[in-house]
Amino acid sequence: GHYRVYNLGGERVTTLAELVQMIAEGLGKRAVIETLPLQPGDVPITYADVSRARAELDYSPKVPIDEGIRRFCAWFKQNNA
Repeated sequence: GHYRVYNLGGERVTTLAELVQMIAEGLGKRAVIETLPLQPGDVPITYADVSRARAELDYSPKVPIDEGIRRFCAWFKQNNA
């Protein structure tokens, strides 16, 4: 079949450590982190190029990642209690 791949993301770079902290805070948990050496295929930083999604889907995210994570965690806690 035919398909299109779209890269979705925000305009701001978020580190993995920041993402883990946001999720931990949103769930009211303490993150237990085990730091290991980089694994094959790991990259130090990635960026979301949303130009195709913007042009073809009118993609324009309105919710910053920290607020989106808070909303997701609230939904998760409500639906997985």
